[in-house]
Amino acid sequence: MKNIGKNRSDVESYSVSEAAAVLGVSVPTLKRMLAEGRLEAYRTPGSHLRILTESIESMREGQKTRPRSVRDASPVLQNRREHLEELTLEAQEHRARRELEKLRAQEQEEADGRRAEAQAREQEAAQRQARLRLERERFEREKTEERRQRQAEQKLAAFRSQWLQVAAAIVNESRYAWLTPTQRKEVLEALEGVIESRQPTEDHRYMAAVIVHNLQAALEPFEAERKAQERRQRLMETALWRLPGSATEAERVGAITAAREALKRFDALTDESEMRIAAQQAIEPISRAIEKRLLDARLLSWAVIRVPFDATDYDKARVRRECAEILDELPRDVSEAEAHQALEPTIQEARSEIASRKGRQ
Repeated sequence: MKNIGKNRSDVESYSVSEAAAVLGVSVPTLKRMLAEGRLEAYRTPGSHLRILTESIESMREGQKTRPRSVRDASPVLQNRREHLEELTLEAQEHRARRELEKLRAQEQEEADGRRAEAQAREQEAAQRQARLRLERERFEREKTEERRQRQAEQKLAAFRSQWLQVAAAIVNESRYAWLTPTQRKEVLEALEGVIESRQPTEDHRYMAAVIVHNLQAALEPFEAERKAQERRQRLMETALWRLPGSATEAERVGAITAAREALKRFDALTDESEMRIAAQQAIEPISRAIEKRLLDARLLSWAVIRVPFDATDYDKARVRRECAEILDELPRDVSEAEAHQALEPTIQEARSEIASRKGRQ
């Protein structure tokens, strides 16, 4: 069938039954002729089939010029043929309707699929917009919180810096000049810990009192140690007064070390007299050693004087060496008289040898 288009209301046409009557054929035959393209037709907006008048006229003219067959088919055969053609056309129409319904179902399915895809895209877009909105809100909250946190940190840092400077100024005052660098550092670290535990919004009004209170607490052990040190120093100096005036620098250093070690084992509650006795006892061996050294020096000088005046330097040196060896073997608590007695034989022997040598000369 040649379809010349739809909505051709301005063209003269016939319905299927009218066209079949004009051509003198059955409706199935007419439909077959349409299917073979021998007639031109179109469908109205209501989907009705209309056959063009021109096409029917052309077909009628063609029938007039076409020679008739020698023998026309019998009416029975003609009816059977037309019935068969009608059945064939109905089958074709049925298949066409099935195909059309199938196509429509496919189109509907595709349309439904497109609608579903469109809805899915819309939902996805809406979800994406919602995620973006939530992300922006979260980002704004984070920025606000970060700004608030930064301001709080700056305020806290300024608070701590201010009071650390105050604490440092107090610790560096002249009344605390006795602090050692290490002690001053420990005091500042203790005050820094106290300051860091405070908050500017809560403790700003009380910080001066807090610093003074904690400064006294931090200084207390150092002050106690300083007083104990001053007492040990005083007792040590008192003990050093018992050293002979002729003590050498090395002997004085040794006495100071001994007294310091003896006093180190006492705490701040120990009685001062007990500490004085301990310091004197620590220095006593050094005092006796100094006295022994002075005694040995006097005895050696005495021994050299006992040698005859005409003795040689060798004789004097030998007497001094031999007497020094004897003195080294004597106990530390030997008296001067006992030392004289111990040296006398050596001196007499040296005098005899010198006299004998002079006699020989």
